[in-house]
Amino acid sequence: MRSTPRRLPVRAGAAVAAALAVTVLGAVSACTAGGGGSGTASDGKSLPAGATTPSPLPPGKYQTLPQPCTALQKNVLEHMVPGAKDYAGTESLTYDTDRRVGCAWRQTAPDGASHALSIDFERVVSYDPGVSDEVQAEQDFEQRAQAASISLTPLSGTPTGGATPTPTGTGAGAAGPDGGTGRPESPGATDGTGSGGSQNDADPSLAPRRLTDVGNVAFINDVASTPAAGPRRVVTVVFRTANVVVSVTYSASEPAGAATPNSADLQKDALQAAGQLERKVEK
Repeated sequence: MRSTPRRLPVRAGAAVAAALAVTVLGAVSACTAGGGGSGTASDGKSLPAGATTPSPLPPGKYQTLPQPCTALQKNVLEHMVPGAKDYAGTESLTYDTDRRVGCAWRQTAPDGASHALSIDFERVVSYDPGVSDEVQAEQDFEQRAQAASISLTPLSGTPTGGATPTPTGTGAGAAGPDGGTGRPESPGATDGTGSGGSQNDADPSLAPRRLTDVGNVAFINDVASTPAAGPRRVVTVVFRTANVVVSVTYSASEPAGAATPNSADLQKDALQAAGQLERKVEK
């Protein structure tokens, strides 16, 4: 005798179907949540690998950055980059303008002499739950100073505005907007960490050093070199104010056989620009 398949009651069959649906949905949700182990931080940037939540500490003091190409007054640009056709500047290409922006200006004379200026703003965000944005910015700044071989420890009796003179030629050169090793995400803007020639001025007060009157902490780097095209000098000022790190890179070149651009003049101009940018950040 052929046995007849046993039918489940209607209510029992519905319960089984509902249980299967819940199981499938749970599996899909688990796969979605575990995919890649990344999320989105409160400022719109994807979290790095291994991080699951943004820092629970209060956000950094500054949540926006200035417009870079209008951050300096026109009279300052005309003085630092004389003879340029216009001073609109070329904005740096960055991956996230909420986090990093920059601008560059350049002018080359018929005889080959040139002036180039670039500025860079970086708003630092920490994804370490135990590290604030400002502490992360401090660490980033210190890494730049170390890469430039500049000590951030002030000497006793050091006057405000200069500090920690380093022996001639020990500061690493900063790449300028007309050549060198700027960060890939910010062409034309540099952070004072490249390599270069020696500092040619005998005055130790002009050597690469820590500064105490720009931002919370700052340093200035000064590198002179003599390539085949002619002598060149690059001055870089990097400073931190709260969770923002700013750099100013100012370079001047002269035709072959001419004197090396004056260190004191370039440093004075770069410091003036840095002071103006500091006020822009703090607005």
